[in-house]
Amino acid sequence: MATQTVPLSRDQLAALPDSYFKAVDKQDVDAILSHFADDAVLTVQTDHAVFGGADEIRRMFTDFCDNSVSIFHEIKNIVVEPDAGKVATEQSYVGELNDGTKNDMHNCNFFDVDAEGKFSRVIIWMAGTNPLK
Repeated sequence: MATQTVPLSRDQLAALPDSYFKAVDKQDVDAILSHFADDAVLTVQTDHAVFGGADEIRRMFTDFCDNSVSIFHEIKNIVVEPDAGKVATEQSYVGELNDGTKNDMHNCNFFDVDAEGKFSRVIIWMAGTNPLK
């Protein structure tokens, strides 16, 4: 007999981006990756950069964290579609890279969440130069 998965609640879906951004801000790559399904795809749409699967996403976040002095996100707005398993956020990102570059950006992320509560797809729209290369 098949197991039926109960959809995540609005509150459960809304908590995922907050937890994710806190992990990014702590530069904790393992905690960041714990939010992603193994076959997830992360796209930085404004830079036409696509990272597919856990290994590529880990490499991208490892590089970003290793190249960052500080990272801080603040979610300004959030939209949750519980029936579709989707969350959209509008957030600020303030950070400094090792080369002295300072970023103060206004970004939007779109998250598709699978039945296990993991991101299966993330699309990022960034204002300015992409620090996630």
